Amino acid sequence: MSRRSIIFTVVLMFLMVVSTGFAADKYQWKLIDKEDGCELYTSAVAGKDYIAAKATCVIPARIEVLGTILRDIPNYKEWMHDCKDTKMLKTVDDEKDVFIFWFRQHIDLLTDRDMVLKSKTVIDMHNGTNLVYADSTKELPYDAGKGYVRMPSFYSLFTLQWVDREHTRVTFMIDPDLGAGVPSGIANSKIKTTPYKSLKNMAKMAKKSKYIEASKTSKYNKMAEDYVKSGHK
Repeated sequence: MSRRSIIFTVVLMFLMVVSTGFAADKYQWKLIDKEDGCELYTSAVAGKDYIAAKATCVIPARIEVLGTILRDIPNYKEWMHDCKDTKMLKTVDDEKDVFIFWFRQHIDLLTDRDMVLKSKTVIDMHNGTNLVYADSTKELPYDAGKGYVRMPSFYSLFTLQWVDREHTRVTFMIDPDLGAGVPSGIANSKIKTTPYKSLKNMAKMAKKSKYIEASKTSKYNKMAEDYVKSGHK
């Protein structure tokens, strides 16, 4: 890797950490399970009763197809575990994939939660990696008017890593605060399985022709093809 590429990657990662609080020492990940080739992890979070969780799976899909799925925020409810609804509120920067959207999280037997999130994407195809992360924002206030409980905070990160032209290693990490009224035991049971269940659903979505076809004319496809031309397979 050239010196310029290294500097570029370090700067991007620094900006991501500053913007989202994903400091490397914030989480102490522990492997808790393996299912269908996926790895499930949890971590305690300082000052919170709720845990953070993540899952890593190799999905048999092209990286640009998964990028297209993640960009389709209005249809998150089709595959994101316990997501009941989303609404795009603002396109901050379409070219750079910066969006503000509303998200409704279902909680069994209790009042559903909601949140306003700002989603950003960091593309580093020098290393075959795309980062798509979202965190709570007050930049654009929004009242759903349905009596939901607004979550105090939420952070998430999707990491898409090139395996080969037809496979992508995907890690989905969440650090939510579900707010008052949800016992920590119930909350943590839900949190620890959400990334894994979401990724299994995402793998099904990646087989849909609408995403496969849409990805062929996406900017993600050009980046992937340029990556192949640079000597990767």
